[in-house]
Amino acid sequence: MREDPAPDSPPLFEEKKESSSFSEEKILRHLSQTLSVAKTFKRFPSLTPRALQEILDRCAERAKEELGIPSPELPPKEFPEFFIHADGASRGNPGEAGGGAVISDSQGRTLKELKVYLGMASNNVAEYRAAILALEKALEMGAKRVNLFLDSELVVRQLRGEYRVREPHLKSLHQKAREVLNRFSQYSILRIPREENRRADQLANEAIDQKIKD
Repeated sequence: MREDPAPDSPPLFEEKKESSSFSEEKILRHLSQTLSVAKTFKRFPSLTPRALQEILDRCAERAKEELGIPSPELPPKEFPEFFIHADGASRGNPGEAGGGAVISDSQGRTLKELKVYLGMASNNVAEYRAAILALEKALEMGAKRVNLFLDSELVVRQLRGEYRVREPHLKSLHQKAREVLNRFSQYSILRIPREENRRADQLANEAIDQKIKD
């Protein structure tokens, strides 16, 4: 909120600071008499810009109710927002490979754990396939927004468009992952340390041990 230049005339009342206890009525009367946001903050030192904005919003709502103006319909919120930790494992690179993922909600509660045996594959292929598997499952579960966490710097940077995909065998996986990501209304791709991705790595290795196929 921008303050208008102060008038040349003297103030309507003596300037003094109020204690921490004040009412909305006092704040609004002072603001209406001075027409100065800066003077209002000076008079009420514990008043914050956010608090003043909320007071004015409430006044606007009360005025609207008195005039009988209906509130505009707000668009529905896009829920839910999911958080995905995905990882791939390859014993031999290339070698027997598996993918694992954990899908959580915004409260950190685990909604789904996934693991899949991928046969013979490289680490990067396993990373991509684990991510694609988890993203597709999140869509099936109704996610509108997704945050994807991977510990592979290469895959993260390729999905962000920061690195080119030079390997022919990764290009189709990269394209598939991008296609799935674009089906969400909003997404983020973040690299995390391996120690923060332990459960997804454990699931990927369990898939290899148990030969669990999708």
